[in-house]
Amino acid sequence: MENILSSYRVTAGISVKQRQFDVQNEGSINPNGTLSEDFSYTPYIILGSPYRYIGESKWGSFIEYSISTFNLNQQMVNDELVDLGTSVKGYDIFVTPTLFYSFFGQNPSIKHDQTLLSGIGVGVGYLKATGDIIFTETTQERQDIDVSGLDLAVSIFVDYRIGNFTTRITAGGTTYTRDNLDYQAFAFSWDFGYTFGL
Repeated sequence: MENILSSYRVTAGISVKQRQFDVQNEGSINPNGTLSEDFSYTPYIILGSPYRYIGESKWGSFIEYSISTFNLNQQMVNDELVDLGTSVKGYDIFVTPTLFYSFFGQNPSIKHDQTLLSGIGVGVGYLKATGDIIFTETTQERQDIDVSGLDLAVSIFVDYRIGNFTTRITAGGTTYTRDNLDYQAFAFSWDFGYTFGL
């Protein structure tokens, strides 16, 4: 485990994921409309850089790289998913420098080859999305979606590993702003995977 954490590594497995795509006025916290889905099962692959600890502390950092796709065709109306004939599909790419806290310290072998981390990543995301949405929460108008570009990416996670096996809970996404509208792709996932050192 220590060799894997001190080198670049790939984690691959199955993710139980719920995705959401919001369109809202720039700077607002209330969406004009939301496309979403029920929980689904998808494969995932994440590339991570070596763990770098701060001195002798339990705090450290690494850089994470990931890509995921989405295809949503239901909208949230009164807290229920409804088919309004709208959809959005696309993908997002994250490059997030990540600060973490290691509950078992820097030497996982002390705790039977286990690690338990919690952290936050803030970095750059690329969002590509096309489709349409109805502003169910405001004007009821149908709005075309065709955006692509770099903007903010944020993730929060808890990661538990035994040897090379890992389970992880993550919430995060990307935001892209254009023409006074914020386009937000957000995902909540529970991942189960295996880590390979490179």
